[in-house]
Amino acid sequence: MGNMMQMMHVANCCPGYEATINNIESNMGLENSKSCSNCNHWQDKRCNINLFDSVLISLDQT
Repeated sequence: MGNMMQMMHVANCCPGYEATINNIESNMGLENSKSCSNCNHWQDKRCNINLFDSVLISLDQT
């Protein structure tokens, strides 16, 4: 699992990001910002479609 900033950066670049219902209904404030933690694929503190690491690595390349 990444830190909060990594999770926000990854979510912004992730092709598989799908906002949870809570994030769609309210996008005010940091707790509701686009992040892996509010993606439908984030379960048990990891990405269940295995995109987190590859997206994070691609961010380091740019």
